Amino acid sequence: MENQLSSNQKVRAHVFVSGTVHGVGFRLAAWDKANQWGIGGWVEEIPDGRVEIVFEGTKELVEAVVRWCYRGSPEAVVKNVTVEYEKPEGLKDFIIRRSPKVRVSPSVSGQAKTINILIFIGGLIGENHPQTESLSDESLWSKVKKYYNLSERIESVIKVNYSEKEGKVYLAQKFVAEQLEPERLGQNNAENNILLSGKERDRRQPWWRSLVQPLRQSLLLQGLGDLVYYAGEEGQIAIKLAVYSQVLEFIEKYRPQVEKDLRKEAQNIKVRLHLIGYSLGGAIAYDFLQGLFSTKTSIATDVLPGENQEIVERYQFWRQAARLGRIELGSIVSMASPLPILMMRSQQVIDTFALGKTLLADEIGIAKNAKEIIWKNFYNFDDLSAFPIRPLFGDNPGIQDIEVEGNFGFNEEIHKHVAELLHRRVVS
Repeated sequence: MENQLSSNQKVRAHVFVSGTVHGVGFRLAAWDKANQWGIGGWVEEIPDGRVEIVFEGTKELVEAVVRWCYRGSPEAVVKNVTVEYEKPEGLKDFIIRRSPKVRVSPSVSGQAKTINILIFIGGLIGENHPQTESLSDESLWSKVKKYYNLSERIESVIKVNYSEKEGKVYLAQKFVAEQLEPERLGQNNAENNILLSGKERDRRQPWWRSLVQPLRQSLLLQGLGDLVYYAGEEGQIAIKLAVYSQVLEFIEKYRPQVEKDLRKEAQNIKVRLHLIGYSLGGAIAYDFLQGLFSTKTSIATDVLPGENQEIVERYQFWRQAARLGRIELGSIVSMASPLPILMMRSQQVIDTFALGKTLLADEIGIAKNAKEIIWKNFYNFDDLSAFPIRPLFGDNPGIQDIEVEGNFGFNEEIHKHVAELLHRRVVS
């Protein structure tokens, strides 16, 4: 039947996969792969230990996803795959079907109800900044949620608010920029303000000075102060407390059910986080995930001071929950991210880069052998603090850099990219 079909004709493949395919995330991986390629159908574990799958789509894509079944999820051991081609039913969506005859195991991905939470973390620039309206959390979400019924599939949307901190940082940056503005200095005739005379200054001024002076002001007003504040110990603690406390307080309502599951060695609920960070918010999101998923970070001593024991205790609980698969990373979106600069705060990162090595993405919840994109990073070479990310992680296949032009907030292409990522990574 395969040889009689052109590549764009619809086919239906009925697949049975045997081996170690229960309890190893096979269904979830199949769901991810099918949604990534726009294939309809369903996947289900059946009592005899096999996984049964139906794929419907174009011949080329269905054959490709059937070939994928011979590998399966990273922990699966596939022994045999049988395929029968049938008449398509016109299935558009791909779903995970749950068999009541299959026992729920705490390690089985996709069997528990997944709570999808979308978290927006902006930069520190305050409301008075003229570019604030370029990327509003509400406006971005209003554009993205129209795709794929995302507003119905995501349980909650959180906008992290730390306006007191961002307002003060902006006002401080503005004050410094005004005090150091070249024209203002030129009008200051104080004895301790020595400048070149007008004619001599004009004669000696190199051609590039007219470019450098606006650049210096731009750095002050468009994020350099933010980076310096967050890189300092006091600023880092203040911002992390403001952000982490809000996120942890929100997900705390799911903790009783997670604790109940852990006691019973069952899994009825799983929390899946999706983070969107703009400017410095992308670096804050990265730090939050590293603290959550890394086994090397001690948040109680390295980040949060002892008087905030409630936040520390909550964070420690969810770190343990992450190791047991009760909370996981769904997706990351970063835009205009200065993360490569802020990574240099860490001696561990300095040592790694000095040896010519790259970072490990599993420190933030992305598997080393990720087979699909989990993190989309948008950058612009014309933005002084918007950098690519992927090369620093050894070109991990789970990370994608996307160069864009112009404004990040009103870019329809970005909206489509974000919606597609969430569509693939939101699991019911």
